[in-house]
Amino acid sequence: MNTTMYIPKSPEWFIERIGKKIYRDKRRECCPHCIEVEKNGLTIYNKLHAHYLADVDMDFGAEGIFSNYRDRK
Repeated sequence: MNTTMYIPKSPEWFIERIGKKIYRDKRRECCPHCIEVEKNGLTIYNKLHAHYLADVDMDFGAEGIFSNYRDRK
């Protein structure tokens, strides 16, 4: 039994990385945009984008889909 809990990144984590590139794990079913992000990373453009990514990370995590955002590929 896996007892590891996924903890989504906080909005502050994303805000600290505005203007920087972040990476995430590969998802099972992906659209072309997701494949591009998984391959090349994602640049956080502004505070609104940072909050959006935090919300998406939390929503996907609640569904058992863990993005595992990080600074390095």
